[in-house]
Amino acid sequence: MSFHIGATRPGFACLVAIVAAGGAHAQSPAQLSLTLQDAFARALVDAPAMQAADQARLGAEAGVRQADRAPNPTLDITAENLLGSGLYSGIDRSETTFALSQRLEWGEDRQARTSLAAADITIARASGDIRRQDLLYEVELAYLAVQKADADLAVALERAELAREIVTTVQRRVEVARDPLMAGAKAQTVLADAEIGVENARRISEAAKMRLASFWGGTTSFSVDMAAYSAAITPAIPARLASPELALAEAEAVRAAAAVGVERARAEQDPTISGGFRYFQETGEVALVVGVSIPLTFSDQNDGAIARAHAETSRLRFEGEALRRNIEREANTARSQMEIARAEVDAIDARLLPSAEQALAYAREGYNAGGFSYLDVLDAQRLVVQARLQRNSALHAFHSARVALARLTGAHAEGSAQ
Repeated sequence: MSFHIGATRPGFACLVAIVAAGGAHAQSPAQLSLTLQDAFARALVDAPAMQAADQARLGAEAGVRQADRAPNPTLDITAENLLGSGLYSGIDRSETTFALSQRLEWGEDRQARTSLAAADITIARASGDIRRQDLLYEVELAYLAVQKADADLAVALERAELAREIVTTVQRRVEVARDPLMAGAKAQTVLADAEIGVENARRISEAAKMRLASFWGGTTSFSVDMAAYSAAITPAIPARLASPELALAEAEAVRAAAAVGVERARAEQDPTISGGFRYFQETGEVALVVGVSIPLTFSDQNDGAIARAHAETSRLRFEGEALRRNIEREANTARSQMEIARAEVDAIDARLLPSAEQALAYAREGYNAGGFSYLDVLDAQRLVVQARLQRNSALHAFHSARVALARLTGAHAEGSAQ
């Protein structure tokens, strides 16, 4: 993510404070404040997937060095006219030839195969980018899950705090016979339910932190940036897709085109020249030997392999275009989901939450003055809790779509900042 979000509602700041206060007894005093960038950096330090990508790149680079080497010469040793019959029964009339032969690459084979190997480097790098983006995408989703869990925990803590206040108030009213005994028992039941909700929310938060910390083998003694979660601000949308999958598809198409060059080079027959000397055992004389070998292309001109390489290039181009269109569709869907969720958050902030909070304030004031029953307070509180949980869910939907869009558009290539 490439933007910063600040809390837009005083109520959310209060929720964050409740989370911090309510969770202090279960966390270490020196709790780490973990930003998304911190999580990215930790996950990348010792990631086997990235190490595998590095090895793939190193292997491709070694392939280029190998492809750029000329063919080795060949040493030929031939003995003739020995161990036969009659005059040739021994080795006195034998002839021994020592020669070196060298294949000459006339069809630019070396350049073609070097270009093919260089394309493998681009593919390895694009594959590494995909692995990096996948890793950071998973880390950001895990970070987002912690934010959502902590936001829900804040709501649960606030609900429990209000339930304790109601129990205290109801108990005081029961003692002076202003409320029946049943009212006190019901208030205690509501408090127990709220406390169970807090415990469950804590467990969900802890589980989310454990998953996030598993990316670097750490502990759950950290807090996340809740201000970044508190509002739905649409990030800047890139003008063009920079998906690593598209880069890989392009690299594979380039490699296929380079393979066409290799097949064309193979169609050009490479002659082999040789030179050496022949030793005549009978006379002890020596003579030079030279030769040339030229393959004849009567039946095989490698045209089938060339046609197959062309077809492979076309196939990869079409598949790349299909991939691009699919990514564009998914990106548009993610944008729509972001806007839908953002509109819901705005509506909750503008209408639902203010109304619910005002109703709760009136209910508490009226109950303290004896005008309402505690049931009215509980009902008003339920509406506030539902509104805040609904806001958390809408925020989670917004940020999930934003993270998906970042993955589709390649925003994780260099990491991102929330």
